[in-house]
Amino acid sequence: MATTQYPDDLIGGRYRLTAPIASGGMADVWRAQDLTLGREVAIKLLRKNVVDDPVVAERFRREARALAKLTHPNIVPLYDTVQENGQVALVMRYINGMSLRELLDEKGSHDRPGVLSVHTTVHIGRAIAAALAKAHAENLVHRDIKPGNILIMPNGDVLLTDFGIAKPLKASEGDDTDLTRTDIMMGTAKYLSPEQVQGRALDGRADMYALGLVLYECLAGNVPFKGENDQATAVARLSRDPTPLQGLRPDAPSTVLSVVHRMLRRKPENRYQSCTEVVVALQSAMENLHDAITPAEGLTPSSGGYSERTALDPLIQPKQRPSLSVVQQDNTPVPRDRTPRGNARPKTTLPKKQQTSTKKNYIPIAMLLIASMVMAGFLWKGLQNTNSTSGTTVINKVAVGPVSVVAMHSYDPNGDDGGENESMIPLLTDNNPDTAWTTVCYGNQYFGSKGGVGIVLQLSGMGLGTLTTTFKTAPWNAEVYVSQSEAVPATLNDWGLRVADGFSANAGVGTFKIDQPAHNVLLVLREVGRSSTCSNNNPFKGVLSDLSFTSAQ
Repeated sequence: MATTQYPDDLIGGRYRLTAPIASGGMADVWRAQDLTLGREVAIKLLRKNVVDDPVVAERFRREARALAKLTHPNIVPLYDTVQENGQVALVMRYINGMSLRELLDEKGSHDRPGVLSVHTTVHIGRAIAAALAKAHAENLVHRDIKPGNILIMPNGDVLLTDFGIAKPLKASEGDDTDLTRTDIMMGTAKYLSPEQVQGRALDGRADMYALGLVLYECLAGNVPFKGENDQATAVARLSRDPTPLQGLRPDAPSTVLSVVHRMLRRKPENRYQSCTEVVVALQSAMENLHDAITPAEGLTPSSGGYSERTALDPLIQPKQRPSLSVVQQDNTPVPRDRTPRGNARPKTTLPKKQQTSTKKNYIPIAMLLIASMVMAGFLWKGLQNTNSTSGTTVINKVAVGPVSVVAMHSYDPNGDDGGENESMIPLLTDNNPDTAWTTVCYGNQYFGSKGGVGIVLQLSGMGLGTLTTTFKTAPWNAEVYVSQSEAVPATLNDWGLRVADGFSANAGVGTFKIDQPAHNVLLVLREVGRSSTCSNNNPFKGVLSDLSFTSAQ
């Protein structure tokens, strides 16, 4: 029979308990001193009221065996296991930090939930996706990915912990000791995948979905599914997709938001097929930072966006707090940089004859600049003279010339159907401002689960130019993408980064400059206004007229 633990208790004749760190329904975590190696460790012990439960005890032992196989920089390592007096103890690395749950809570206030910057969110996502890829490679699905099981250290390291309900992806032949039946919903209600809610067989894509919910919460401040109780919360994801992040975090790059939404697709086969793919996708999403509206350092509060002095920046020294805290950021103003802006001239200088004249040094520099400008002029004139009679220009080895629109059709970013109101497309080019192409009516201004609806313009060749249309409902928010291939990309991810975007609180003409070579142009409506032709239940509709592309040559 196990006994209640107290500070100074000795575990296994080697580990002296010093202070409790955290407590859960089945186990307590203590801070302890390893008397043999002279280092701090964390010890996880089953609680007295469950230690005699054979199923709980066996699950605890299996957690130890699972951790023993998982050597990875983003997984809390297991150092030792101890069994004495009917108790099993897991000895792990002590993490002098805080959980992601604590970080989000400290970022929030009584009237606004905590959110993180895009860069911090992607950093956490890549780390945990890499940890899950390792677990899945070792035939384990975690099944309880949530902010409380993600630990963050002051230096920015992110680690995954608590494999207490981890389950083999595929049980070994003849293994009839599975403690977690497939028809029982295990995990935390807010972070369950649809297949967990339904009690279906799981693979690593269930963990991927849960991580997507965590990243969604980091960006939006809340998980996308909430109900009156845990059961209603869990079931909500079976009937609808998350509210699109585009309207909740307009400062975030569309590439990052697309990754999160793909992780959250209801059918596992429509998500990424491995967490390794998620790592690559998140990395790729941040490689072209010009696509982000927010600068890397975050927006200042006065700009109306999100601001974050993150604990993941090693240049920002956080203030210490006891126990398991990474530490809350210091909210005092950043000290003014008192570094002189130039080199001050001393009051006492060399005699004038011995001083170096900077004006003389500028003369050869100015001459070089003039010569460079003259040569550039000749080079430009030469390039102009090499143009063909058709006016075609070579830009980055891509032949660009005068083009026209040869086809136009509607576009569904999710690829779930052939398009939207395709029969109305001719009304975009009939030169009649009283006629228009419209979307169907939606329940919210962000197109529900689709996140947007688009129009594709196929050009006669590779060209540059200006896209113009009239938005008849407001507010409106739209993005433009281009493709150099003759074939129209199948999914929004295949189009790459957006090349232009626009927003207005009022109906009217929108103009988008296309300064990258394009064979196909995609206009995606991200937000639309209310329409009197829709019902009260679905009041939002996009309405466009006079869509045209004017070639630059």
